[in-house]
Amino acid sequence: MSATNHRAKLRAKFRAETAPDLAPMLEAALIGAAESGRVAIDFGEQYISYRQLLAAVSRVQQQMNQAGLQPGNRVGIHVERSPALIATLLACLFSGVAFVPLDPLFPAGRLRDIADEAQLDAVLETGRDDSAPIGFCCPVLSVEPEGADQPQAGNAAPMSTLSLHPHTTAYMMFTSGSTGKPKGVVISHQALSTFLCAAVARLNLDAGCHWLLITTIAFDISMLEIFAPLLVGGRLRLTSSEEHKDPHAVAAILARYPLVNTLQATPTFWRMLVNTGWQGQTGLTALTGGEALDRGLAQQLLSRCAVLWNCYGPTEATVWSLMAEVQPDQPVTIGCSLAGYGHLVLDDNDQPVAVGQEGELCIYGDALSDGYWQRVDLTERQFITRSDGLRYYRTGDHVRRLADDRYQYFGRLDGQVKLRGYRIELGEIEARLRGLAAVRDAAVTLEGEGEQAMLVAYLEQGERSEATSSEMTRLQLRKALAAHLPGYMIPGRFVWLARLPTTASGKVDRKQLAAG
Repeated sequence: MSATNHRAKLRAKFRAETAPDLAPMLEAALIGAAESGRVAIDFGEQYISYRQLLAAVSRVQQQMNQAGLQPGNRVGIHVERSPALIATLLACLFSGVAFVPLDPLFPAGRLRDIADEAQLDAVLETGRDDSAPIGFCCPVLSVEPEGADQPQAGNAAPMSTLSLHPHTTAYMMFTSGSTGKPKGVVISHQALSTFLCAAVARLNLDAGCHWLLITTIAFDISMLEIFAPLLVGGRLRLTSSEEHKDPHAVAAILARYPLVNTLQATPTFWRMLVNTGWQGQTGLTALTGGEALDRGLAQQLLSRCAVLWNCYGPTEATVWSLMAEVQPDQPVTIGCSLAGYGHLVLDDNDQPVAVGQEGELCIYGDALSDGYWQRVDLTERQFITRSDGLRYYRTGDHVRRLADDRYQYFGRLDGQVKLRGYRIELGEIEARLRGLAAVRDAAVTLEGEGEQAMLVAYLEQGERSEATSSEMTRLQLRKALAAHLPGYMIPGRFVWLARLPTTASGKVDRKQLAAG
């Protein structure tokens, strides 16, 4: 089959009602691109062909097999941003091994918490001679896809993909949990395949796609950045650990490599990029999501990009469930369900609301998560199966139904917040603060908007030690939290109070806290 016919058949699959099996689809796409001699990944001044990438994937698979890892096992991915990271993720998908992202930039304590909670069978990492061991509770396997970044890499293809059940777990993404521990969202091969096929079709991606990958693998929107370009024989430009959070570095990359034509980021990062003086990129497709997109930023991006997509979706529904193109003369809303997804707006009695009414946005379809890892109670509370068999996920997001498949987003219905695209359970931060001897009680709020938004912690002095609020400084508090929480979850301000204000029902009065 010619490469042209192969890509035509692949595009037809993306528009099918039922998404094809993920591993064979990915393998066929990689082999087709390798036969065409395409470049898969740019990393700095290096480039890795699809043929080299296939060889690297095969080597990682062999190393996993030699270590005794089997389909259904769970492994942590503790690999620096490099082509080896992409090869390792692909090897896991092809082998039916569920991967759990462990971003090396996260605190060691949090990585151990995730590894313990996930009950990992192993952690995969590349050589890290300059780093102290994390102390994982499971074996650590050094995977070295040797030669992945060298022109002479071999011609090996991945081992034959197994016949995997659609509900084989592809990955578990751990998000902030209200109990003080991160909670794992289980995503199957079927769910990931449904999303990727729908997103590729919506964006009309083809082999000309050249995607700048800036998102950490600990944030599920990275799954689109990594796998969608590979599915169409496109090209990834992978940013380094030093570059991917730096808007000045990203602006410089865009200027240096004008062939980059796709970039996804949160509104916060897009705003920082604009504030560097970045003037835009001819032909750039921009995707934004993870936070509400305001009209002012939308106008700035529309003047700098060819196309702007406003995306919405929780981790529990596999990345994005809604992707709407932003129009210059229209209000910014969320809407346009991807293929394989459906949405409902329900009132307090779990009944659908009419157009113009408000309620909770709920999602159904083949891309829903199987639930939370070993949290039956939470799964049953958030994933509801109706009497007619329809299973849907309660997002906790407050919206108004504007029309069929179009919604106005208002915010959360619970104590969860979004900051720079990250979903944060304030209860997890509060639980960590209450664990400190100097703190009797704590309440955390999100205050400010846009770039000025920050987490603020209000603290009552504890009685379990002789420490006083004046002795436990902001630096000490930040250091204590940083042992277990990533930077985006550490409050920017700490306020000591004689007592936290409460409502008539005895709950912390967060409105009074935020009002000062």
